[in-house]
Amino acid sequence: MNSIKTKAKTFFVIILAVTMLFAAGCESSKISSNSNDAVAKIGNKVISKDLYNKKLTLIKKTIEDQYGDQIWSLDMGGKTYLQAVQEKVLDQMIDEEAVVKYMKDQNINIDDKEIQKQYEAYMEGMKNKKEAKEFLEQNGIDEAFIKNQMKMDLYMNKFHQKIIEELALTDKKLEEYYEKHKEKYTKDRAKASHILVEKEEEAKDILKKIKAGEDFEELAKKYSKDPGSAAQGGNLGVFPKGMMVPEFEKVAFSLKDGEVSEPVKTQFGYHIIKGMAITFEDVKEEIRMDMIQNAIVDKLKQIKEDLKIERFEENIK
Repeated sequence: MNSIKTKAKTFFVIILAVTMLFAAGCESSKISSNSNDAVAKIGNKVISKDLYNKKLTLIKKTIEDQYGDQIWSLDMGGKTYLQAVQEKVLDQMIDEEAVVKYMKDQNINIDDKEIQKQYEAYMEGMKNKKEAKEFLEQNGIDEAFIKNQMKMDLYMNKFHQKIIEELALTDKKLEEYYEKHKEKYTKDRAKASHILVEKEEEAKDILKKIKAGEDFEELAKKYSKDPGSAAQGGNLGVFPKGMMVPEFEKVAFSLKDGEVSEPVKTQFGYHIIKGMAITFEDVKEEIRMDMIQNAIVDKLKQIKEDLKIERFEENIK
């Protein structure tokens, strides 16, 4: 229910997810890891300061376009937002270089034709984007750089796909995981349906129909003014504490499965809320994503444990 959800504080995670899009590296023979030209060394691969700065420039551009440049001074628990992003970009570049080495060791390589195909599609999409092209040119982001980023991204995609195939997740595996971690997917969460109307009298009339045995879902489809849930019979799905406005949340979290509330007034109108039990099916896809992400993190940790990794963070300040 988009209309009554409070703004979630997720922009930091979303923005940092952008760093998944690009990675860069170069041969150690071209750059001395002891100079100011390197930001990290992974095995015999060196990540240059130049390529790091180009990647950081792309990330900063994405962030500033959405939030403005004032975001860089935002406090992130003892460091600025800029410092957090700088560190995250370096972390991601190290991770991706480690993955590329692992994939090549597994004889999994990227075909240059695949990169060329992506590059041609990219350039076709850039034809009428004069400002974007000027930005890239001004920052030295050329064909070689872009193709390298595409190659790294393709390696990461293949790595993720390999992990997913190895997991071979079935509904049985997902449900077993759910039973072992049920509290994670149910604690401080609720599931509810609602019917939203403008006037209290209208809400009372609908409540009488419900008590008389009329179907809640059908009444929601007919009367609810919430465009985000009416078509689904008022179903809001599963939501955590802090997502809904306080008046709604207090009642929703107090209801038992199948229990229907009296009209609840919020800034959006009057709600009739029906409590619903959280089931495995409600969180199955979330569990799938969690298991995949956990497997990726574990595998990456294992890969990096077998590598000598040096960070030169003084060169990113």
